[in-house]
Amino acid sequence: MTAGELRQAWQRVVSRLEANAPVTAASVLPPTAPGEIDAARERMGIVFPQELNAWFLLSGMSEDPDVLVEGIVPGRGGMLGLAALEGVHHFKMEIERDDPSDDPGFPFWHEQWIPLFSDSDACYGKFLDARTGRIGSFGDGDAPSFGVHMSMSALFHVTADLMAEINSPARGAAGRVCDGRLIWN
Repeated sequence: MTAGELRQAWQRVVSRLEANAPVTAASVLPPTAPGEIDAARERMGIVFPQELNAWFLLSGMSEDPDVLVEGIVPGRGGMLGLAALEGVHHFKMEIERDDPSDDPGFPFWHEQWIPLFSDSDACYGKFLDARTGRIGSFGDGDAPSFGVHMSMSALFHVTADLMAEINSPARGAAGRVCDGRLIWN
């Protein structure tokens, strides 16, 4: 996917939040300065895929290592700010180094996996595989799932589509808005 497709998908998410969940919309992080992105890439030793670079230019700036922006996408936890993303990646790599997986081809955590969403304990979430650009998921005690979404753009388009159902009377809506906050089921 291209940077333009990512921008379009992210704008769909933000527009739906602004129209339906203003409190969640107000929690969207500001753009990240290019120098901050470069510094994070260098510290992590990862070449960020084009979509991730494009997304950081739209959002993700937070120097707080504990920032999780909840309600943006379905699932446990929240979207990680840049500092939190680095912290979760470092934490997961530390676990892999201290207690290496039995199968090196199928590690607990791979150095090229970039956490995007996580709960506060870094037990559950979604990651971007820098080698493929695909989104996977991780869970405590579960093997990682690969190809949950083909790209960040795909994840954001699916999210925006699900948001469109929230205010509809259809049964089985993916979430609800309560006091201006988007809460996923």
